[in-house]
Amino acid sequence: MEYGMHGLAERVRRELEASYHQHGCGPAFWDTYQQVLDRLVPQGTGRTDVTNEMALIIEQLGIVRRAQLVPPRPGDPG
Repeated sequence: MEYGMHGLAERVRRELEASYHQHGCGPAFWDTYQQVLDRLVPQGTGRTDVTNEMALIIEQLGIVRRAQLVPPRPGDPG
């Protein structure tokens, strides 16, 4: 995640990993995913870049086999 802080990506990775270890890939894990996304990018703003970065983290952790990335919409700042 390119938000000026490598530590932010690490914290997100740890939080998602901890939720996965606690809840598996069930609804509680995806609730955590949504809460992290809401903290990083307020609703109503461009989320494409952050969503894709989080999807890649989940893929790297082995939670999903292959992440599906969201294509950017024309005029979407990310």
